[in-house]
Amino acid sequence: MSWMHTGKVQAFNHSGLDKNLAQEHGIRLPSQYLNNNWQLTHQALLMLASLNDYDQQQVMKEIDYVTRYPSSTYSTKHSLNPFRRIYRTRYPFRSYHYLLEYKTNGAGQVVIDDIYFDRNVLGTKSNIANERTTLYNVSRESSANYTGPTPSDGIKTLAGAWIAREAVPHIQTEHAAVNGMQNELNKAAWLMGVHAQAAYSADGITGYTLFHNPSDGWKLDLAECVFDKLSRTKSHNAQHLAAILSHAQKSGKAIKWVAHSQGAIIFNAALLHYRANYGGRLTSQQLALHGSGANVEKLSQLAAGLGMKIVAVRNNPFDLVPNLAGGNDLSASSLCRSIKFCGLVFGRDSEPGVSPHTLPYLGIETYKEQLRMFGNHKKAAQVQRYINKHVGNS
Repeated sequence: MSWMHTGKVQAFNHSGLDKNLAQEHGIRLPSQYLNNNWQLTHQALLMLASLNDYDQQQVMKEIDYVTRYPSSTYSTKHSLNPFRRIYRTRYPFRSYHYLLEYKTNGAGQVVIDDIYFDRNVLGTKSNIANERTTLYNVSRESSANYTGPTPSDGIKTLAGAWIAREAVPHIQTEHAAVNGMQNELNKAAWLMGVHAQAAYSADGITGYTLFHNPSDGWKLDLAECVFDKLSRTKSHNAQHLAAILSHAQKSGKAIKWVAHSQGAIIFNAALLHYRANYGGRLTSQQLALHGSGANVEKLSQLAAGLGMKIVAVRNNPFDLVPNLAGGNDLSASSLCRSIKFCGLVFGRDSEPGVSPHTLPYLGIETYKEQLRMFGNHKKAAQVQRYINKHVGNS
């Protein structure tokens, strides 16, 4: 098992974490925290400080638990030193693994010697439910673009044009993205690269940061969407993203975001969580919405209230996700279109080249030609009838 940590080994130099020390290291203490309740080595303190705000909060919850219950059955005694214990965090998912190494000193105090993160939970997994919500640097590997109707071979080329590299605690790039549901890491990396390029085509993007929203299967993904829309308490994905937004704003980092499908729902929930728990404005960041699973008008109002601009919206009129799930067009004609084309989104005929949802929407004429290129002339004819009615004869 591979672990990483920061800081130099200073196992015997420890101190309590008071408010001044926490402020000095950029650590936001829990509201009920008692000064000097925790003893941390300098090494553990540096590791805690290196985490983003969301991870800090989760790790501190576990430190508090260990401090109160040092002999927890969740802890494992060190194989060579029975006075030292190792505790694997339980919160919130199986793939969320921090390791706390601690001991009890002569005064009976629990001292956190070190904090580790398990690299093995990062990257792609054979069981995609084991992938973890985190940030990844994604690099561009080729100049392949989606700028118009593209054949099957061209779309396969797109799938190799963007590669997820190392996980990072904070956004280091100008562009960032949040993927939708049922996207394993490799797919999320290339697909959101295509969406980022379409959203900010003039920027010549060579890399971006992916906020990876892993999939737990369509049923649980759908349940997460409903939870983020209806619950006052937002999902861990949304809370994590809110912490990312806060850190970027505090550091003055200008970020151009794009959110696709469920990514828009997560973004909306993150803004609500940010407004309730962080405060302040997000004036250094902007957002493009593609195939939005959230209501665009409500999300735009929420973002505007926080000083964030919605710079572009790309929703295909035949896509049931923005139309019905997002509540952006609940007309009878939209319902009819959505039902007729839903098989291209979720059914056995679904694939990126014909789906009205997967690839960026580049305009209704482009979508019609995309369908024709894949031999789906029946659906292309239906799109043409829509063009004739709403756009005029072409």
